[in-house]
Amino acid sequence: MVTDSSMMTLVRSPLVLACMALVKVHGQKVPMKRRTFVNAAAAAVLGTLSRPVPSRAADMEIELSPGNAGPVISPHIYGHFIEHLGGVIYDGVWVGRNSSIPNVDGIRKQFVDDMKQIGAPNLRWPGGCFADGYHWRDGIGKASARPRTYNYWQRSMPPGMDATETNQFGVQEFMHLCRLVGAEPYLAANVGSGSPREFHEWVQYCNSPPGTVSLAAERAANGDPEPYRVRYWGVGNESWGCGGAMKPEEYATLYRRFVTQFPAYTAPFLVATGPRGHSADGDIGWTTGFFGAMRGAALPSGFSVHYYTDFRPTAVKAGDFTPAEWYEVFLRGVHLEKVIEDHWREIGRFDSAHRTKLVVDEWGVWYPPGSEIASGYILSETITLRDALHTGMTFDIFNRHADKIAMANVAQTINCIHSLFLAHGADFVRTPVYYVFDMYRSHMGARVVPLKNSLPSMKVPALAGTRSLPAISCSASIRDKRLTVTLTNPSLDASLPARIRLTGGTSAIEARGLVLTHQDMRATNTFAKPEEVKPVTHPVKVAGDTIELSLPKQSISLIDCRIA
Repeated sequence: MVTDSSMMTLVRSPLVLACMALVKVHGQKVPMKRRTFVNAAAAAVLGTLSRPVPSRAADMEIELSPGNAGPVISPHIYGHFIEHLGGVIYDGVWVGRNSSIPNVDGIRKQFVDDMKQIGAPNLRWPGGCFADGYHWRDGIGKASARPRTYNYWQRSMPPGMDATETNQFGVQEFMHLCRLVGAEPYLAANVGSGSPREFHEWVQYCNSPPGTVSLAAERAANGDPEPYRVRYWGVGNESWGCGGAMKPEEYATLYRRFVTQFPAYTAPFLVATGPRGHSADGDIGWTTGFFGAMRGAALPSGFSVHYYTDFRPTAVKAGDFTPAEWYEVFLRGVHLEKVIEDHWREIGRFDSAHRTKLVVDEWGVWYPPGSEIASGYILSETITLRDALHTGMTFDIFNRHADKIAMANVAQTINCIHSLFLAHGADFVRTPVYYVFDMYRSHMGARVVPLKNSLPSMKVPALAGTRSLPAISCSASIRDKRLTVTLTNPSLDASLPARIRLTGGTSAIEARGLVLTHQDMRATNTFAKPEEVKPVTHPVKVAGDTIELSLPKQSISLIDCRIA
């Protein structure tokens, strides 16, 4: 029998005090009468006498097996994308040779320096939808002699504003940018309005050795005697939409025409247009149709998948949102993992050896317009802590599927959706997303470490009621006895004590930690407050085969550990 006095003793107990702290719904207190709570608490405590109570810390144990490391995580998974769109190229990347803004031959110096800092492995250019209207010859030779041309994105500009392409940033400038950063160029060819001949001549201009074809001499006359040695070529872009509104079988026919006579100066990695993965059905029919039509033909090295965490049809805002809208971004974001698995499986029906890898060359969160940094900077948006956590969860998915993914490219790197940087004139800021790229650098070129995560999913509010979300996102890799572990805790309410256990006799020698978080879920970096959200050191304990740390709420944590 539970008396009033015994109930009051229970109420003062640490267990029930903890229960009282949990009488909230995602941070909001729920009114409860004292007597009702006491009765409920007593019932809860009596229940613990008849069944074991799982320890939250014990539940949050991650098992890593460094001795069974898997495939290498391609550095190209951490790739980039810039397009002639809004303020991405002009003002974002290109400020002009005569600008007072610090620049390297017209290219914004701060952009170059920060891209070098994160080891940017590649740059995709010139699009995007712009690519299927771009003619590469418009962007070579003397800048003053280059034509002014129409830009696909004119249709999206505010009334009275012009998006005419000046071609001041062209092939030569892009290649210079890649060399400054140390990134490999990934060029998207014009299939929508171009021809196989135009494509092949672009390849010759880029890759033919000195003294061979006339295009090599033309490149030399324009200041680049040595070939660019471009390996990565996208054969069109979104050919199901702005790249030609084709059916997969139609595109497969064009793809074969564009690549059969490909000039083989540099062994190419050819990327075919793939599905719109964020469509309701994952667009699996595109994959089936393309590979079915490619029977008997040489398959591409890569198959593009575009996956946007797409909120354009909703009222969800980039910078001002509710807890339900916070979680909805992650719920839609982690669906990418199923898209990867589904398309990989479908490709395997036609290519059992999986010679063709996936290239997720456009990904990011896309909100409705309303938070542009300046008029005409279409698709630019406020980038918050929420987008940073989405980035970490996306990278964890890519890392875990390193056997399937050859490359991925965030859309887009500057002055656009999901950007690492925002720039307007002399103002420049690193967004919270930038710091996630920097924190994940150690995964690049390392081998995936298998992991087991025992923590169950958590129930969270979403746009359509309550749904389940993984309580933790994580991935791990190893290189030369250095173990890297990244963990994202998306909860708005609770920190998590985490214990990582190393198997196979592996011991943790020493470790350092970083964490990216903020008390405000809407926190962002602005021109006025550029370092509001940035990583700080975070305590990590090691003992034998165990690593322990606390994962703050709404955070991304990095562990760099030396093992033996």
